[in-house]
Amino acid sequence: MFDKIKQHLNKNLILAILVPCIIIMITLIIHYQSVAREKAKLDEGVQILTALETRDLYTMEEKIDFMKRQAVDSGDYSALFGTAVVFGDSIAEGLGLYGFLSPTSLVAVMGKSTENSLEDVPSLVNLAPRNVFFELGLNDISHPYNTLESYLSHYEKIIDSVRLQLPNTQIYICSIFPVTDEALKENPEFSQIESYNTALAEMAKRKNVHYIDTYTFLKNNPQYHDEDGIHVIREFYPLWMDTLVNNSDLKNLL
Repeated sequence: MFDKIKQHLNKNLILAILVPCIIIMITLIIHYQSVAREKAKLDEGVQILTALETRDLYTMEEKIDFMKRQAVDSGDYSALFGTAVVFGDSIAEGLGLYGFLSPTSLVAVMGKSTENSLEDVPSLVNLAPRNVFFELGLNDISHPYNTLESYLSHYEKIIDSVRLQLPNTQIYICSIFPVTDEALKENPEFSQIESYNTALAEMAKRKNVHYIDTYTFLKNNPQYHDEDGIHVIREFYPLWMDTLVNNSDLKNLL
């Protein structure tokens, strides 16, 4: 009987020692994996900065913006734009394709223009964002039967519809993105972009909505354009979203 009790006690003692050891090992493994992930992020950041520094058009502003994103961990743009929606065409669609924003922060479809975007307002209303950023115009300009007057008219109808159904939502209008000189040679209709933007800024003021200049930076940094000279590469999207954040109520979340 004594031997059985002794064996039972020994088993309990072994368990008492073994269980904490297992817990400690699991904790150490989780901690090591976390450290490894952070190191991988840091290494990636260093590589990106190194690559940026080799570009002729690399600017200190880009480096500062990049470091800010790393410092506040706002690389998780899905969280930062959790109460916002970007509404637009294929360029806006890229925010989802590249994984920057979740579907609940996007109403964007390739080929969209102001003419056919009113039909997408119900999708925006269902999301009920606090902030909405509109990015529309390149497809309007590329359609030969569209005019500046029709563009503004369609845009105003979209704004009026959103304002009626989402009266507490802040509305932001992004300027139309530029194209490269090469793309302009192939598509001379895009020479109207600057005049469209001037009229767009005036319309935003008239409708009492916010206008954000998203034209100038890309115009001065054409290296962020894709091969077609119209769309943009993945690396541009964080810079675009930083511009939206810094010129809207979202900056209060940083």
